[in-house]
Amino acid sequence: MKYAHIRALLLLASLAVAPLGGAALAGDASSALAGLTGDKLYQRADVGVHVVDAGTGAPVFTHGDDPMVPASTAKLITAAAALKTLGPDWRFSTTLAGDRGPGGDGVLAGNLYVIGGGDPSLVVEKLWKLVYDLKLAGVTRVSGDVIFDDSYMDAEHTIHGWDKAHDVKRGPTYFAPVGALSLNFNAAAIVVGPGEAPGEPARAALETPAQKVVTLENKATTGRAGSRASLVLDRKVSGDRVTFVISGSIPTGSEAGTYYKTVSDPTSYFTAVFAEMMKLHGITVGGHYLEGEAPEDAKTLIQLKSPPLATILLEMNKSSSNFYAEQVFKAMGAEVRGGQGTAASGASVVDDYLEGLGIPADAHISGLNVVNGSGLSTDWQVRPSHLTAVLVDMARDQEVGAEFVASLAIGGRDGTLRKRYKDEDYDLRVRGKTGSLAGVSCLSGYVDGGDGRRYAFALLANALPGSSAEAKAAQDRLVETLLTLPPPDMGDPSIRVAEGTP
Repeated sequence: MKYAHIRALLLLASLAVAPLGGAALAGDASSALAGLTGDKLYQRADVGVHVVDAGTGAPVFTHGDDPMVPASTAKLITAAAALKTLGPDWRFSTTLAGDRGPGGDGVLAGNLYVIGGGDPSLVVEKLWKLVYDLKLAGVTRVSGDVIFDDSYMDAEHTIHGWDKAHDVKRGPTYFAPVGALSLNFNAAAIVVGPGEAPGEPARAALETPAQKVVTLENKATTGRAGSRASLVLDRKVSGDRVTFVISGSIPTGSEAGTYYKTVSDPTSYFTAVFAEMMKLHGITVGGHYLEGEAPEDAKTLIQLKSPPLATILLEMNKSSSNFYAEQVFKAMGAEVRGGQGTAASGASVVDDYLEGLGIPADAHISGLNVVNGSGLSTDWQVRPSHLTAVLVDMARDQEVGAEFVASLAIGGRDGTLRKRYKDEDYDLRVRGKTGSLAGVSCLSGYVDGGDGRRYAFALLANALPGSSAEAKAAQDRLVETLLTLPPPDMGDPSIRVAEGTP
């Protein structure tokens, strides 16, 4: 029988289930899950598992519950805390302000202030529109300076808790810098294609020009048709400037490819691209482009709002964006604590949220150590039961629970789970968050079990002896065990259908 048919019957039965029936079902799940610990992974690595009934919070299965590195499953905690404190409709903002409004001659007397609010979704297309809106508001010239105010967040642009020298040097996009004035996920898109004939220089260009702040040094050549591409992209940083050195070769006739590397300083990058947009729209500047703070009485001219937080969290969780998570984390600190958004203020907001769930912030008591918003740190520590406590809280929350669940990857459908749980009988029954670092593989989320119950689970594997494949297989076995639990016996007198149900 297909799951959809079973589900229809279970929906009727779930209207009234006697306590004895519930206990029996939990017991079935417990015994089924207990058999999984014979896996070699449980002897070869540090594994923590916690499974609970998502509706009641009742424990179903536990295997170890020690503090562990959660990797990106920490984003579940960031998302829940943000929804609770900021609300699903809260938005980031980017503001253009002046000492006064524009005159009838199109001149904005004094300075133009560009005030950052940490919007992680701000890309060059939106910046183009922001500057164009300034022109439509009647500004054709700024008599003074253009001042870029990034004081909403602190100057710690690297992700707190992650200082791996190799990543600092290479600039991978999962380690993008963060800041109040951020653009294009603080990454440069470099387009590289072949020249006309073998031996000629390859073609290379920045998708978004940022004069002087981001430059290219193209040493790549065009190879013969059918040859192997061997492009290498190196990153050289000097202060707030970054040069990308392209070497190797690309075959004649092949398609151009786009490569992404992070910039060095978010504010400098934003400033350079903003200057390009001002030139493009014909708005001249009498002074200079400078960093500073806007006065409190600056007059708002144009304000760009991000999509609502609920939409921001879709990108953060489904795609596991570290950049989005860190921007949300620091914004929480700024909005809830006041002052600048910092890793410390964001962590204090998360600690308070978890305290409300009965999880003390004191690491000596709970083992909890909140480091950043993304989980990109081996200093992060949670117990599997901390994650299931968050999942249960969200499952019960009628105000923001739906937005939280919607942000998770759907098994077989999208995000980081799009290639897992693709069986048609599993459709829409698994939602979760993956997490991985070197030696770490985690999965946490919800499963609609074959017995008609929704389970919240967390499986964290640390100190992996090899690749993550073994850990992922163990995660899949746990999830599939819940998916294939037998449906309740509809003839069991302990399961009574509510009066009036057909």
